[in-house]
Amino acid sequence: MKINEFGLIKEWIGRYRQNSNFTRMVTILSMDILARLSNILLLPVYLRLMSQEEYGLYNYILSIITTFSIVLNFGLYVAQTKYYSDRHAGEGRKAVLFNIFFLLTLLLMIVLIPVYVFGIDFRLVKFLFKNDIGYSGFRWSMLMATIVSIYSVILANYFVTSERIHLFRKYNLYRLIVINAVVLFCLYYFKSEKIHVRLFYTYLCEMLVLLVFISFYIREMLPVIDKKLIVNSLKLGLPIMLSAVWAMIGNYNDKFFLEKYGSPKELSYYYLAFSIANIVYMICLAVQNSWLPSFLREKDLQLNIRKTKQVITRLALGLLILGVMLVLAFYLALKFRIIADKYAPALLILPFLLLAQIISGIVLLYSNYLIYFEKTHWSMMVGIITSIIGLTGSYFLVSAWGIYGAVFSYLAVQLIYLFFYHRLIQYQLRRMVAKLII
Repeated sequence: MKINEFGLIKEWIGRYRQNSNFTRMVTILSMDILARLSNILLLPVYLRLMSQEEYGLYNYILSIITTFSIVLNFGLYVAQTKYYSDRHAGEGRKAVLFNIFFLLTLLLMIVLIPVYVFGIDFRLVKFLFKNDIGYSGFRWSMLMATIVSIYSVILANYFVTSERIHLFRKYNLYRLIVINAVVLFCLYYFKSEKIHVRLFYTYLCEMLVLLVFISFYIREMLPVIDKKLIVNSLKLGLPIMLSAVWAMIGNYNDKFFLEKYGSPKELSYYYLAFSIANIVYMICLAVQNSWLPSFLREKDLQLNIRKTKQVITRLALGLLILGVMLVLAFYLALKFRIIADKYAPALLILPFLLLAQIISGIVLLYSNYLIYFEKTHWSMMVGIITSIIGLTGSYFLVSAWGIYGAVFSYLAVQLIYLFFYHRLIQYQLRRMVAKLII
């Protein structure tokens, strides 16, 4: 009986190992979990090597870089996934890669050159920060960080979409090892300017790894301009970019007003709790990245609906359990002095940020339908409404309640996103299913 049971288990494991979707999802999740786990394990070290004020301000700068890199992708990572998946011929796919890369580079030059030539970035930084942060000293480091982040998204998207999982694994593993090893050494060796040091060496290492691995991407390109593809990519991508702009306003106004009205210590509490809670969102992002190519290839709408419901249900349950474990782990880290007592206030806001990130992750999975239906302009409309509500709420809540106002403002924004996405997608699904029945 035991032999038979073992055989059944072996057969079940073998069946799932042969499933490319399952293998891709496990690989992406395992790499993401490894990256997040290493960040959590190294978090006490970074907290000791940087002051409380430096840690809070660095993460605020990092969130700005990350946000702008998402916006300045112009939604082309979505176009790359869709049109690469739609085309089956090798040359057709290679042409997609070249045109996406060419279009992205052209758009970046059109946007970034005037911004830096005319000093618009100085005005932007003055608006985003209430105090002088010595921006001129690391202006070029922030530009490097933004550009590297943009191409990293496109490259990782290609590895996942093309199912070159072994390259995706190596790329992320080298990033993880090289960045942490070099940055920790530099933070320990250089006793001043910790924000500048961490920012410069993090993205210098990121750039070097990117230059090595982007060669695999470039070698797959077919240098042929396809005007129709470029136009279609813009039609699909620009609404995603505009929705990202509004999402930036909706999702980052809590941090913006906390930097304006709060203290540097409150900013450090908020970002520490946010860094831990962000594990949840990154897992959702890994699931979405691995799920999206097969989701777009599937032409059976009803099958996609059933699979999506299963993924969301199981993911939400798993993330709730993970959230409880993260709160407990943070409590133990404080109790055993792994993390200093001065960061204890972060424990009170962590559960709310975890809940917000779970909701945000579910919204991310819902957004697949907008790409599937080619209704990406809906996300822009939802973003406009949500950002206006979030901006107004954050202004009053953060100015009145400080860090707690920021937390509840962020949670409210995610709930509003979920409400609108759910209603719009259910509306479109009812229409599509009705057509299938007719």
